[in-house]
Amino acid sequence: MAGVPLVHGFLYFRVPAGHRSPSVARSVADAAGAAARGAGIAGLYAYSLAGLRGDADLAFWIAADGPEAFQGAAAAVARTELDLTWSLWGFVRPSQYTGRDGTSVRVPGERRRFLVVYPFSKTHEWYQLSADDRRAMMTEHARLGHRFEGIEQLLLYCTGLADWEFVVGYETDELARFSELVTALRSTAARPYTLRDTPTFVGRFGAVEDVVRSVIG
Repeated sequence: MAGVPLVHGFLYFRVPAGHRSPSVARSVADAAGAAARGAGIAGLYAYSLAGLRGDADLAFWIAADGPEAFQGAAAAVARTELDLTWSLWGFVRPSQYTGRDGTSVRVPGERRRFLVVYPFSKTHEWYQLSADDRRAMMTEHARLGHRFEGIEQLLLYCTGLADWEFVVGYETDELARFSELVTALRSTAARPYTLRDTPTFVGRFGAVEDVVRSVIG
């Protein structure tokens, strides 16, 4: 996991009625810029969700060296006029099935056009299966996913720390292609052991100032 920040979080905000103005946009952009320069922050990226969900207009992806650094950056952005509606976060760590960390994104690095994020949990029955059975199903799952080149994944672990067990983020330049990937994964043997994999957030990447201005004013 060399070079991969330990903690990643996705903050989703709604712009309150009456707060769409250039002055609010400036204050949010300034707060995000200050958060990005904070100690232990490896990257901060902005996404527009305008028209894509009813409960969020704007998102920030924050990559940090640890939970304290992440929380500090998150607090800086949350102190603006925006309403925080969702916070999804977790740790990067090696998989018990493959020994790899399940992450192909690079932070810092260039971002793709879209980011898709959702939390998920496995069923109780999943954990009663043998380690070999689970490993075989996850190997099939990964093998199918690797056929879809150009889609990068970030897998986060938060079991016991949130209302879900994992958070997964995907970067892609083609949303239709990503939808094809998800449809294909529905057919794998591991699918019946998914308890929850919603809500789903789709955001369009851009420079912080540009995204904030386009969403807020």
